[in-house]
Amino acid sequence: MSLADLRDVVVIVYGVMGIILMLALTIAAFGLWFAVRGLSRVAQELLNDPIKPTLHEVQQTVQNIRGTTEFISDTAVHPLVRAVAVTRGVKRGIASVTGLRRSK
Repeated sequence: MSLADLRDVVVIVYGVMGIILMLALTIAAFGLWFAVRGLSRVAQELLNDPIKPTLHEVQQTVQNIRGTTEFISDTAVHPLVRAVAVTRGVKRGIASVTGLRRSK
Protein backbone atom coordinates (compact mmCIF):
# COMPACT_ATOMS: atom_id res chain seq x y z
CA MET A 1 0.00 0.00 0.00
CA SER A 2 1.50 3.23 -1.08
CA LEU A 3 1.25 6.60 0.61
CA ALA A 4 -1.24 7.85 -2.02
CA ASP A 5 -3.51 4.85 -1.41
CA LEU A 6 -3.35 5.48 2.36
CA ARG A 7 -4.21 9.14 1.76
CA ASP A 8 -7.23 8.16 -0.37
CA VAL A 9 -8.46 5.77 2.34
CA VAL A 10 -8.12 8.48 5.02
CA VAL A 11 -10.01 11.01 2.87
CA ILE A 12 -12.81 8.50 2.19
CA VAL A 13 -13.08 7.49 5.87
CA TYR A 14 -12.99 11.15 6.93
CA GLY A 15 -15.77 11.98 4.42
CA VAL A 16 -17.98 9.09 5.53
CA MET A 17 -17.50 10.02 9.19
CA GLY A 18 -18.33 13.65 8.39
CA ILE A 19 -21.58 12.60 6.69
CA ILE A 20 -22.50 10.37 9.65
CA LEU A 21 -21.70 13.19 12.08
CA MET A 22 -23.77 15.66 10.04
CA LEU A 23 -26.75 13.29 10.06
CA ALA A 24 -26.41 12.71 13.82
CA LEU A 25 -26.22 16.45 14.52
CA THR A 26 -29.23 17.12 12.28
CA ILE A 27 -31.28 14.47 14.10
CA ALA A 28 -30.17 15.86 17.47
CA ALA A 29 -31.08 19.42 16.40
CA PHE A 30 -34.56 18.35 15.30
CA GLY A 31 -35.04 16.40 18.53
CA LEU A 32 -33.97 19.42 20.58
CA TRP A 33 -36.29 21.69 18.56
CA PHE A 34 -39.30 19.43 19.15
CA ALA A 35 -38.44 19.13 22.86
CA VAL A 36 -38.18 22.91 23.28
CA ARG A 37 -41.43 23.41 21.38
CA GLY A 38 -43.23 20.89 23.59
CA LEU A 39 -41.74 22.38 26.74
CA SER A 40 -42.80 25.85 25.64
CA ARG A 41 -46.35 24.64 25.07
CA VAL A 42 -46.48 22.98 28.50
CA ALA A 43 -45.04 26.08 30.20
CA GLN A 44 -47.65 28.26 28.47
CA GLU A 45 -50.44 25.96 29.66
CA LEU A 46 -49.04 26.02 33.21
CA LEU A 47 -48.99 29.81 33.18
CA ASN A 48 -52.48 30.12 31.71
CA ASP A 49 -54.02 27.56 34.07
CA PRO A 50 -53.93 29.73 37.23
CA ILE A 51 -54.28 33.01 35.35
CA LYS A 52 -57.58 32.28 33.56
CA PRO A 53 -59.69 31.74 36.72
CA THR A 54 -58.09 34.79 38.33
CA LEU A 55 -58.90 36.94 35.30
CA HIS A 56 -62.47 35.64 35.34
CA GLU A 57 -62.82 36.57 39.03
CA VAL A 58 -61.35 40.01 38.37
CA GLN A 59 -63.86 40.56 35.55
CA GLN A 60 -66.71 39.56 37.86
CA THR A 61 -65.43 41.93 40.55
CA VAL A 62 -65.22 44.79 38.04
CA GLN A 63 -68.78 44.09 36.89
CA ASN A 64 -69.97 44.09 40.54
CA ILE A 65 -68.21 47.40 41.18
CA ARG A 66 -69.68 48.87 37.99
CA GLY A 67 -73.16 47.78 39.02
CA THR A 68 -72.68 49.20 42.52
CA THR A 69 -71.48 52.56 41.24
CA GLU A 70 -74.39 52.77 38.80
CA PHE A 71 -76.83 51.95 41.61
CA ILE A 72 -75.31 54.56 43.93
CA SER A 73 -75.24 57.09 41.11
CA ASP A 74 -78.90 56.47 40.24
CA THR A 75 -80.18 56.44 43.82
CA ALA A 76 -78.03 59.02 45.59
CA VAL A 77 -76.01 61.25 43.30
CA HIS A 78 -78.56 62.08 40.59
CA PRO A 79 -81.31 63.12 43.02
CA LEU A 80 -78.81 65.21 45.00
CA VAL A 81 -77.63 66.96 41.84
CA ARG A 82 -81.22 67.64 40.81
CA ALA A 83 -82.03 69.06 44.27
CA VAL A 84 -78.98 71.34 44.22
CA ALA A 85 -79.82 72.48 40.68
CA VAL A 86 -83.41 73.26 41.63
CA THR A 87 -82.27 75.13 44.76
CA ARG A 88 -79.78 77.23 42.79
CA GLY A 89 -82.36 77.89 40.09
CA VAL A 90 -84.91 79.05 42.63
CA LYS A 91 -82.30 81.30 44.29
CA ARG A 92 -81.33 82.84 40.95
CA GLY A 93 -84.95 83.27 39.99
CA ILE A 94 -85.73 85.04 43.27
CA ALA A 95 -82.59 87.15 42.96
CA SER A 96 -83.46 88.25 39.44
CA VAL A 97 -87.05 89.03 40.38
CA THR A 98 -86.12 90.99 43.51
CA GLY A 99 -83.06 92.57 41.96
CA LEU A 100 -80.80 91.36 44.76
CA ARG A 101 -77.50 89.89 43.76
CA ARG A 102 -74.85 88.37 45.93
CA SER A 103 -71.64 90.30 45.91
CA LYS A 104 -68.63 88.21 45.13
